[in-house]
Amino acid sequence: MRILPKDLFPEPVGGLLRSLSGVGFFDRSTLIGSWVMLIYRELYGVHYTLRTLDLDFAVQVAHGRARMRADLETLISGLGFTSFFAAGGLQKFTGGGYEVEFFVHRHGGRSEELRTLGEWKLSALPLPFLRMLIEFSEAVALDETATLRYPIPEAYFLHKLIINPNRLVKEKREKDLEQCAALMGVLDLEKLRRVLDSQRMSGKTRRAIVTSCHAIGFPVEAFGTEFSWMGH
Repeated sequence: MRILPKDLFPEPVGGLLRSLSGVGFFDRSTLIGSWVMLIYRELYGVHYTLRTLDLDFAVQVAHGRARMRADLETLISGLGFTSFFAAGGLQKFTGGGYEVEFFVHRHGGRSEELRTLGEWKLSALPLPFLRMLIEFSEAVALDETATLRYPIPEAYFLHKLIINPNRLVKEKREKDLEQCAALMGVLDLEKLRRVLDSQRMSGKTRRAIVTSCHAIGFPVEAFGTEFSWMGH
């Protein structure tokens, strides 16, 4: 297993990741969001300049009545972060200029309320297509004792293509496309199609993929023959 440089993540980001690893959070759950681009830069040589203070995590939810594995609210607060509730009651953490947030997979197209995660004593926001980031993820070592999981580039790329057209904030749409463009040169097309084939998608979702591909100049045909007719 590859070991990331000790100075890849600044403190308190690195301290948070190691602490989450220490309680088994990354056994199934993954780091998502722009910080993953640092890992891609290190492992794949992707050229990208990080511009975010948000730390996002996708949580693999256990059975609804699972016993608590760790009190992450207490753990994160003990690292100097302050817990607060944003609009809609979503629990977040802030500290050192960073903001920490947790997400879970949203089933289908219907809206879901915030999920209370008894396993970790947290609340999380449901988002669509998040499962692909969890199921298509790999482990990497932070040091000799701690590991984290991150989505493979192909899953991250596809997820961004899907969500980008529905972003309400222009700056976030632009950042999504910048990241996708940066990843184009390291994608394994066979893995990309495997991620795509694992998902059930509506026509609207497929059109979102095509729209994003056109925006960055990525050939829609790379997804297979079923997308070829949509690329024109």
